[in-house]
Amino acid sequence: MRRALSRRLPAVLLGLMGVVLALLGTPRADGASAVLAKSGTLYEVFETSYGQIITGANRSDSRLPVLALRTTVPGSLPTVEVVVGTVDDFVKFGEALEFDETTQTVFVVYTKLQGFFLDVHVAMRRSGAWNEGRFLPNPGLYVSMNPQLLVTRQSYTGLDAQGSPVTKSRAILSIVWWEESDGSQARYAAVFIEDGSLGLDDVTTWNLNELNGASGPTDSTSLPVSSYIHPAVQRDPVTNGGVLLSFANLATRTQQVMRLSFSTDDLATSASSPPTGSGRTGYSRHNPIGRAFTEFALPFQIDLAYQVPVGTLISPSGIPTFYWSSDSGLSYLQGGSTTTLTIPFRPDFPVDRALAVVRDMSDKE
Repeated sequence: MRRALSRRLPAVLLGLMGVVLALLGTPRADGASAVLAKSGTLYEVFETSYGQIITGANRSDSRLPVLALRTTVPGSLPTVEVVVGTVDDFVKFGEALEFDETTQTVFVVYTKLQGFFLDVHVAMRRSGAWNEGRFLPNPGLYVSMNPQLLVTRQSYTGLDAQGSPVTKSRAILSIVWWEESDGSQARYAAVFIEDGSLGLDDVTTWNLNELNGASGPTDSTSLPVSSYIHPAVQRDPVTNGGVLLSFANLATRTQQVMRLSFSTDDLATSASSPPTGSGRTGYSRHNPIGRAFTEFALPFQIDLAYQVPVGTLISPSGIPTFYWSSDSGLSYLQGGSTTTLTIPFRPDFPVDRALAVVRDMSDKE
């Protein structure tokens, strides 16, 4: 089977790279991702060129494709700055944005095209300073795409300066994306902010099939690409800082929803080896605990062009609702259903209102 997968991989990657390259000519609107802080400050991340941000850049530098962060404080003019790690010749896209209120940290995640490889990168801005890192893919050829991120907060037991147990609070940045490599799977990574420190030097990436207890050889034969490459992450209200994850498991050929959380009582390094991943994780409180929640048939009815984003809402009972927009309306498909429905747009009923009613429907499931 592994040999068959190895023969299939170049064709899969070349096909995906073809649609990725087609994306390069697709116009993208400014403010492709935005988040509003409680203070009223609006943060936006968007694709642009270095010369559009930096006045006086030389001709070669001015053409470099970069990501930019626009910050609009109430009552003030917007400020724009280049996201760290994006000043190079490589194309960046798939950008998403999050903000942690407690630490006042802006998180930006994106993919970077380097030759025939796509990496997932994360940049963080806090107190005017930037940090940047990347996540280790599986070995060999790989294409990472459609990163999603979410910040949650968790109370846990740690040690104070005297070595005594104390209750602490930390921010957990959860990132999920799809990866085509020797297998095809959703991947997960977490970045922790503990005691004011950003843990970029100790990030482990995980195969969600393995975390959910259903791994094995994967096969995407006959499936529309758009039906499985859009994993999603959402807050889990019944856990302490945990998340819900919806993803396609091509080992079982099902759409799976799982609960993922972290230990809240870890006063020493883990004595046992962590689950299979990549990177380093020295504390067991940094190792994810996955619990299977629900399972549905793959949404193979979603057959769209690669550049059409597909979002997912997860109901309290674990039912995923997939949605995407077109010129005519907002389409959606619920897990367990084979019927795609569309809410038509009107001048007085735009995409944001359509999405609000679909979200309300999902919340009641």
